[in-house]
Amino acid sequence: MDVDVRLLDGFSVRLDGVPVEDAAWHRRKSAELVQLLALTPGARLHRERVVDALWPDLPLDQALPRLHKAAHFARRALSPAEGILELRQDVVALAGGHTLRVDAVEFEAAARRALDQVPPDPRGCAHLVGDPPPVLLPDALEDWIDAHREHHKALVAELLAAAGQWEALLRLDPVNEAAHLGLLRSALRRGDRTAGLRAFDAMERVLDEELQVAPGPGALALRDALVALDTSGPPDLPRAGNALLERSGELESLHACVSAAQAGRGSLVLVSGDAGVGKSALARAFIDGLAGDVTVHVGSCDDLVAPRSLGPFQDMAAEPAARDSDVRGILEAGTMPEVLPALLAFLGRGPTVAVVEDLHWADDATLDAMRYLARRLATLPVVLVTTFRSSGLADDHPLTGLLGSLLGENVVRLPLESLSVTAVRDLGGFDDDEAAEVHRITGGNPFFVTEVVAAGDDAVPTTVRDAVLGRIAVLPPEVRELLRKLSVVPGGAERWLAEALATDSEPLVTAEASGVLLGDADGLSFRHELARRAVESSLTGTELRAAHREVLDVLLEVPGASRARLVHHAALGGRFRELVEIGPEAAAEAARQGAHRQCAEILRLVLESPHTLSDHETARLWWERSYSSYVVNRFDAAFTSAETAVALADRVEDRHVLMDALPVLARAAMFARGPEAARAAAQRAVDVSRREKDPAHLAAALTELARTHSNLPSVSVVAQPSSASEEAAIEALEIALDLDRPELVARSLCYRGEARMSRGDLSGFEDLERAVELAVSDPRLETRVRCLVNAAGSAFRAGHLADVERLVATGLPLAEECEFYAGQYRLRLTRAAARASSGAWDAAVDELEDLLRSPGDPGIMAPLARSILARLLARRGQPQAGAVLAEARADERRTQSAFVTGVLEVAATELGWLDGSLAEATPAASDALRRVTAEGYAVVAAELTAYLRRADVPVDAPPDPPGPWAPTLAGRTAEAVAAWGRLGERYERAVVQAGSADPAQRDEGLKTLVDLGAVATIPAVD
Repeated sequence: MDVDVRLLDGFSVRLDGVPVEDAAWHRRKSAELVQLLALTPGARLHRERVVDALWPDLPLDQALPRLHKAAHFARRALSPAEGILELRQDVVALAGGHTLRVDAVEFEAAARRALDQVPPDPRGCAHLVGDPPPVLLPDALEDWIDAHREHHKALVAELLAAAGQWEALLRLDPVNEAAHLGLLRSALRRGDRTAGLRAFDAMERVLDEELQVAPGPGALALRDALVALDTSGPPDLPRAGNALLERSGELESLHACVSAAQAGRGSLVLVSGDAGVGKSALARAFIDGLAGDVTVHVGSCDDLVAPRSLGPFQDMAAEPAARDSDVRGILEAGTMPEVLPALLAFLGRGPTVAVVEDLHWADDATLDAMRYLARRLATLPVVLVTTFRSSGLADDHPLTGLLGSLLGENVVRLPLESLSVTAVRDLGGFDDDEAAEVHRITGGNPFFVTEVVAAGDDAVPTTVRDAVLGRIAVLPPEVRELLRKLSVVPGGAERWLAEALATDSEPLVTAEASGVLLGDADGLSFRHELARRAVESSLTGTELRAAHREVLDVLLEVPGASRARLVHHAALGGRFRELVEIGPEAAAEAARQGAHRQCAEILRLVLESPHTLSDHETARLWWERSYSSYVVNRFDAAFTSAETAVALADRVEDRHVLMDALPVLARAAMFARGPEAARAAAQRAVDVSRREKDPAHLAAALTELARTHSNLPSVSVVAQPSSASEEAAIEALEIALDLDRPELVARSLCYRGEARMSRGDLSGFEDLERAVELAVSDPRLETRVRCLVNAAGSAFRAGHLADVERLVATGLPLAEECEFYAGQYRLRLTRAAARASSGAWDAAVDELEDLLRSPGDPGIMAPLARSILARLLARRGQPQAGAVLAEARADERRTQSAFVTGVLEVAATELGWLDGSLAEATPAASDALRRVTAEGYAVVAAELTAYLRRADVPVDAPPDPPGPWAPTLAGRTAEAVAAWGRLGERYERAVVQAGSADPAQRDEGLKTLVDLGAVATIPAVD
């Protein structure tokens, strides 16, 4: 169960997302007990420390009864949940065995991460601290809270200082000298002498009244600088030249791509580099040099909380060049299977250059479109250019995976380097010494260099941010105010938006004339994104929120304004009513276009907002978030979201949400927790759908139930027959055929085929092939991938190893295209297991190691992959096998499953047999054998029994061992050798042969082990 304790700006508790009523805490000490434990590391305290905190004036014998009474009333408040608060022996514990989240603890962890960055990100710190900053238990008056509150206050002060929110810091700590100095420096940068001198007077007065001291030398120097400011008017700022230096080679490559496109050979050009290195400038120079017969489309990705779905392609569709195309309507209303071919046809109409800017901010749907287009450009007259930042891309960033998949002769990579000292000298008109110093400060970054030049000061500024803000400080107040508002609009503002934010046209004219803004007939933008961010980072939290709100108010008056933009400004402006109204529609739009990552993020913002939704609507939104989280491999988030949806749907008796959420809970649980949890959710989904007499939901629930009883999680070459899986799939198929629902027919055939194959009926493979064909009717590629996953697994367990390679090769591009990483991981895991069985151990080890390095959350598949890898390494006598297995066993969330635990104990037992350390059954092995037998995991039970016996540990044979394990455990050597041979399992066949009394069989088995490189196995079988 998830226990969510909130201590910031008040006290509340949620259990699995359901709030505990405030009235339940009418006993003050019961609430204090929960608060004290929540703030304690590990959420557990010795009872004497508890009574010292809560009843400091009472002796122990009088305080203990009060502790028991407080614990009793706390448990009552937390009912009907059990085990949330326990008092055992001398220890009081909160949420033992449950997932505990405490907002104050999470706030501290996030604050430490933000402050540990070098330097801290001002914007991130400002967003984290909020406005007003959070207060720890503001209504609590007890002494024990004081130390916690002071610690929290000090942390808030650090964040405010890092964010440059000096006014807020002074409200928290009026004598904070750093805050006073920060206000003085801000006023000096803005050129605001009046505000600066007023701030100095306030500093002087407060320090005298509170500490009886005078301002120090630093403050006096800043005061003198403010007094000396020339406020007569803005100086004439010099501008850097427009020369594009040291980019001739890149321009030649781009124009060569256009020549190839005119001959029918398209290409994808990846322009990468740091922020400010000149990616956009290169793209503009390239476009400016194109001939008139080339059609040009340009679109940008947005730095929004949740970016617009297909944002850059929406920009292109809105251009005049797209008016004779129907692509705009398809983008707005179509599904991805309709959108992608339409985009390809739109771009491929003639010699075309399409530029997608800032791909690092792309939504999932845009990345899907780029992947789709990249694979089909080679024979089209198109040059697709995209720019992105190469630095700061984490391994799990969605763009990283896309970049790794873009291969081939038609992919051109143009990484941009910083300028040389010579180019810096030419760009700025510096002498050699000045050029070297500017190059040192700017790193040769072209944007930074031009800002230093434009600052127009005799001295080189200490930071580029100072250069940007210094340019703005000399502009009139109304222009600076407009720039502050525009700084919260990522990517640029339409001209009508800028005009609505300005008091009149004069500030816009001045801002453009100064060179701070660039504009055309349609819109305006800062000269570079870094300039926008510099201005945005100078805003206080209050100013930032107010600017977002003003932009939101303008956008709300515009019909058809992007919902993603509205969500962005509503969330950052603290306009939660509008966020809750617009967010669900924006999330649905994102999901429809395949941008599930953005959908999940928007719904997180909506669900975490303080604005109240009905329980019915909240339950539905949790369900939608769970599905989107599952699709993008966030299994824990999908699992907890679906659990919350189910709990709320139960509470308000919303059967429709319940029937939707339970199958998703089953699907997520399979990878997040294991087949047992998935089975329970799927069975309940069947029961509810059957009771509600809803055939479509019943068919979907039955396919999920079949899935939970199938061999899907297995990494063994031996199949386990399941009548439960087959029966559920057959019933689902009958319903799906009656409903004429091809996608349900495909899923039902998928699991009927897998069940038939598992009991040796090879006609099941026909079901699987038919399922793959029918799955094309489902717009979600996930369905087709799931069918291929089952087909590949069934081929593996039937010994058809060539079919495994073919099916995996078919499924991987589809899984990548729809970002169904769970399917991708499962396909690769099946291929690795098949290669291990066939004796291709080098290839299997390489695949497994690469899988385990890949980003994302593969759920239970990670420990299963580690189990295979550990066994292969151990057989070859490699010492790291134990560490690999230990890492798998350390994942407590996954190893709660009897199935996963059993598989890992098989691996541990084999390792113990190989190194001779296993003399008797370990408690873990005995417990695992008991659990897998009780749960009906016959393959795991048989394999664990076999390896215990090989280590000379006497164990009774489990009932009805499947496949080759039956003759192996019964000692029928010839039959076992033949059975392992039919499956293509070389290692198990060789181990059985090496233990044979027949010398010929024994010699053949040992020879196979030598061929495999199983150097640790050979002495074990002697």
